[in-house]
Amino acid sequence: MNIGKVHNWKKVVAQLVLLAAPTACLAFYLLNSINENYGILQNRWLEQGWTFTAGMAISLIFYSFRFRFVTTAALLFLIFYIAYKFTGSFAVGEFDGLFVSVRVMIFLILFSAGWITGFGFSRSRYFSIFWPLFITAVVIITLSRSQYFFFSDLVGKFVILIMYSVYIIYTSELIRNINNDEKYFSWFVLKRIIGFDIIMIVLLLFVLAFFNKDFKAIEKEWGGGQGKYDQNKSNSESMTKDNKDGSISNKDQTKLTGSLSKDNRLIFVSKLDSYFPDGTTPNPLYFTAYYFTKFDTLTQTFERDPLMPDNDLFIPDPSKIPLYFTKLDSNVIKNTHATVGRKIISADVYKVLMSPDDYVAPSTSFFCQPIPVPNEYKTQYRSAYRAKMYVSELNSAYFIYNPAGNKQIEDFQKARFDVLRTVTDFSKLDKKFYDYYTFMPKDQEYDKIKDLARQLSADARTPADKMLAVRNYFLSKDEFGQPLFKYSDNPGIPGLPSANKLTYFLFENRKGYCAYFAGATLFLLRSMGIPSRVAVGYLTVDRSSKNPGWYWFYEKQAHAWVQAYFPGYGWIDFDTTVPDFNSHESPQPDQTPPLNMQQAYFVADGTVTDIDTVAKRMKMDVKKIIFHDKDFETAVTQHIETDVSLATVSVDTGAVKLSTIKDGMHVTAASYAEVLKNLNASDNDSVQSVLKKMPKLIPIDEIKIIEPESKEQERKKAAEQEAKPVDWMRVLWMSLIILAGITILVFSSPWLIMQYFAAAARSRKDAKQKAFNTYRAAMYYLNQLGYYRTNQGPQQYAKMIDGRFVTNFEQFSNIYQKLKYSSVSLTDSEKQTVHEFYKPFIKQVRKQVPLGTRISKFLNIYNTIQFFTQPKIS
Repeated sequence: MNIGKVHNWKKVVAQLVLLAAPTACLAFYLLNSINENYGILQNRWLEQGWTFTAGMAISLIFYSFRFRFVTTAALLFLIFYIAYKFTGSFAVGEFDGLFVSVRVMIFLILFSAGWITGFGFSRSRYFSIFWPLFITAVVIITLSRSQYFFFSDLVGKFVILIMYSVYIIYTSELIRNINNDEKYFSWFVLKRIIGFDIIMIVLLLFVLAFFNKDFKAIEKEWGGGQGKYDQNKSNSESMTKDNKDGSISNKDQTKLTGSLSKDNRLIFVSKLDSYFPDGTTPNPLYFTAYYFTKFDTLTQTFERDPLMPDNDLFIPDPSKIPLYFTKLDSNVIKNTHATVGRKIISADVYKVLMSPDDYVAPSTSFFCQPIPVPNEYKTQYRSAYRAKMYVSELNSAYFIYNPAGNKQIEDFQKARFDVLRTVTDFSKLDKKFYDYYTFMPKDQEYDKIKDLARQLSADARTPADKMLAVRNYFLSKDEFGQPLFKYSDNPGIPGLPSANKLTYFLFENRKGYCAYFAGATLFLLRSMGIPSRVAVGYLTVDRSSKNPGWYWFYEKQAHAWVQAYFPGYGWIDFDTTVPDFNSHESPQPDQTPPLNMQQAYFVADGTVTDIDTVAKRMKMDVKKIIFHDKDFETAVTQHIETDVSLATVSVDTGAVKLSTIKDGMHVTAASYAEVLKNLNASDNDSVQSVLKKMPKLIPIDEIKIIEPESKEQERKKAAEQEAKPVDWMRVLWMSLIILAGITILVFSSPWLIMQYFAAAARSRKDAKQKAFNTYRAAMYYLNQLGYYRTNQGPQQYAKMIDGRFVTNFEQFSNIYQKLKYSSVSLTDSEKQTVHEFYKPFIKQVRKQVPLGTRISKFLNIYNTIQFFTQPKIS
């Protein structure tokens, strides 16, 4: 019985290539996502994708014939049901039975889904509408089951889904409505599909460009900026970040979000040599990590600017400085432009969880010296350093909010404001400096902040009075006598993700954490013409009654505040964050601070040349030493031998064994031995003369291993790696460029093939091979111009070409046929015809075919495909 066909082979091929192939790609993509969230699928998405694709392809071909769907599908599903029941009986054991049953069931479900999809594409007009709705439901369910939800997932899946849906609806209707007898069927479909794709991409580019701000804001808000090791913090912002090595660092940017994540882990302990004028009452100072002078209005993020004018931020890497050696930068002192009321103080910082390469100190620090941790505290503290700062006598952690009833602090604060009132304007400041630190974004939202600043400072005569006006605004009360502004770690966000969070905080919500208060203060002060910036680091809280001057810094004390600039006095801390009493409460006592620091009489920095862990001896090559607090350095390497039998060994992450030391390592060795105490150092000494005074075996008490730079860079890079949001405009443009490149390559392929054939035809000197190459090039050229040889013999076709173009193609074709089918050698005349035929022939054809026609014909990929797929009739 002859079964009739619903579609001819052209439509079937078009459906397979233009409908089934994109659907198969989407199925692989979705099955991969589904397998990540459903363990029962056993991550066999490739196998499952091919199962669905096979069902769809077979069904599409099957239903191109006049088979009834209900009857055939019912029969297929019955066979599947029997097969499912049958396979379960072969499993050995309960577990194996379940495993086999699940795998077979998944296979049957996916093949059946593919079968239904194939039928829909082949025979159902409305399937292309209902199918995308079903896929959309699958995508929504998949996303709802995701453990971690990112906006990039949402955009990625739905952009693909939308483009696929519109494409399928358009293409299925296009194929359905094309006449089966269309002469250029493939080219007709292909050029419309390409045109449709171009329109879709341009439209998508326009939509993303128009709504780019909102898309990026949503992406940032929904997790695009989360750190790699902060996934447990969901969408919360944190002032710190967890590094890969288990340490903690300050973030080098602060984003305004709907919630702040805090922890109570101890970061470091410090002994700060800062006291009030009485010399006994501790005066705590904020510890600074970074200055933020830029604000990304799109993502609502405060950021560092390494190129900020008069950069006075000192950022050494303590882990790279040898023990007891120093690094200082006097330029930061110069860049403060502070000449009044400054003094130098010091702070010893003992790291607990702070990253080995991090450095924090009160403003403005200029000196760093790694110091050892006493042996009895090495289990508590990983490493330590001494900092020196050029601080303002007007700075204090009590600058704004005073402990109730502390008259000494209140009087001190009042006196400081009286001093600052002597500054009346900023006219003598460098214009570049002033413009940079008073810059305001040009936006309607920030105009509201300017208006508020004008209201607040209307009665203020000096910059100090304007600062106090801002302070009083944040301390003001509402009509019910309640604080107008409140501290909250969970302030929430405005309904529209791209809305300005600062104005939302200032005018509507009025609750937030330190970054909100600092950001609002920054722009209020800048609106008033006061140079200002945001500082981040740690809030210093005086909790120790037993050990005055010692401070414990917990992760929840990570803080942001503002610094305002006053000519002559420099940068002054200005914190307007209303008190958060929960953050100020910490168990007492904190701990016992590391006391009894030992005096190092001799320190050597160099490379290990030999280490004997049995005899406890270590040889070193050194060029730098410290002897009785005096530095000595030489250009000539000196060799020393040390006794390390009593030495403790450490790296920046804590104590290690002596066996950790290897030849070639960079180490610093320090000695506290009393035998060296009475050896004197003179101004005329050198490295060589000092070493001559030393015992043959120099006793060493402390060894610090300096981590190699390359390893340190790798560690730091891994620790600071952040999950970056997807730049969808960039992705789309890159996709468009790739698509354009592929399109150019595809449409230029007929011309490239012709160039290859032509080069082969011109290059061969052997008559037989040249005849073959010439015949192939001529036939391809004629075919590409639309002169097909369908159902014609070689001589008949050659006569037709000669009649059309007035050439001698028939003569050449006869010679070619002779070479191919006869063993008789060519005559000299025939050989000459072979060698001289190609160029005149192509030239004659070109004369009679206009350039525009030739170009359009060579852009027709259908003719190229036909040449390589037509029956090879010689």
